[in-house]
Amino acid sequence: MDNSRGRRKVHSDAYLSRLQSSQHRTLTMPVAIQPPTLDIPTIDLAPSSGKSDAELAETLLQALNTVGFLHVLNPGPGLTQKDVRGIFDVGSKLFEVPLKEKEAVGFDVETGAGYTSMMGQTTGAKAHRFRGDLKESFSIGPSTISSVPANIPDTTLIGQLEDFRQSCFDCGLRLLDLFTLALKTPEGDPSYFRSKHTYHNNESLRLIHYPAFPRASKDEEGVQGKSTNWGELKIGEKDIRAVVELTFGGMHRTLLFQSPPTEAGQPTAVEGLEIFVARPDGPAEAPDGSGRKGWWIPAPAPKDVTDGGSILVNVGASMEIWSGGQFKATWHRVVCPNPPDLAAGQVLPGRKSVVFFMIPNHDVHLTPINSAGKPAVAEGCMTSGEFFRLRMARGYGKDEVTAGDEPVTVKA
Repeated sequence: MDNSRGRRKVHSDAYLSRLQSSQHRTLTMPVAIQPPTLDIPTIDLAPSSGKSDAELAETLLQALNTVGFLHVLNPGPGLTQKDVRGIFDVGSKLFEVPLKEKEAVGFDVETGAGYTSMMGQTTGAKAHRFRGDLKESFSIGPSTISSVPANIPDTTLIGQLEDFRQSCFDCGLRLLDLFTLALKTPEGDPSYFRSKHTYHNNESLRLIHYPAFPRASKDEEGVQGKSTNWGELKIGEKDIRAVVELTFGGMHRTLLFQSPPTEAGQPTAVEGLEIFVARPDGPAEAPDGSGRKGWWIPAPAPKDVTDGGSILVNVGASMEIWSGGQFKATWHRVVCPNPPDLAAGQVLPGRKSVVFFMIPNHDVHLTPINSAGKPAVAEGCMTSGEFFRLRMARGYGKDEVTAGDEPVTVKA
């Protein structure tokens, strides 16, 4: 008998036993929890889509009752990809104006118009603020001419801004009609929301520039404070381009245009917009201090976009109130892109966007509408103007602002 062969078999059996045990342990190791997939519903406003207004309204309600965002394809005349490229060019020319001339038309919290310099606005709750938002912006208010520098390089820019603003307002009215259908508004009034908005009154077109910044080293990040001059600033882990907010600016309905592709089809948009999705297995805490957990998910790009263009629509806290909670205001933010292989000193790409805020007339009461289309509260509702002043105070560093005849504390 060959004893060596027997020993080899024993050793082989022992090895196989250990291997199987190891494989078993590997198979039972915990699997990393994956973030959820974010699906933003889409509606197409082109007549060729074949969808009735009732069908569009149903999709709109489902989207704004869950994720709080909606992609809109073919938003209408004046908002094609060519038109959007044109308005981004207008913004580039305005931001190239010398800083002193831009600051001469500083942002007015009463009208919501004018220029906001770098770190001049701080969106989000105080607990989440490190320094002001790393962006500059022009908010085109009721008077376009007084919202931009006097010595702009091309006087035709005024007309371009006016035309784009009008197109945004027209699209906003079209969406308001779908809101009306979705919410079964009081007494079935088809103009319930439309009638409460007046052009050249409260709507605002905002052109936003998030400049490129170099990445800070660990040592550089440690010595930078909240008051570091933006011209010397290097982005660190605490920095964010627009801090957590329920709406970008806190208004009622927002139309967001991100940098469109070139005429040759090359993408130009820079990632950064993220949406908070509440889920118990998430690693992040909800920004409202409720203790809920969730995930920050990059906003996906729309599909099947044609030359007719697209916009991203969301509602704000005031519209959530007005709709009786049927539309959900969703937390979102604009982060600094942070590729894992980006070394200290390398430059993070800049980002641009254009936002249109559709805001009701200031005397309109935000009376909640229940699921039956009836006003849920008859008296004591905040007006659109009161809400506007509260949000302006919060975004521009003031803790109190007068609403009517009484001072109202802004809760961060």
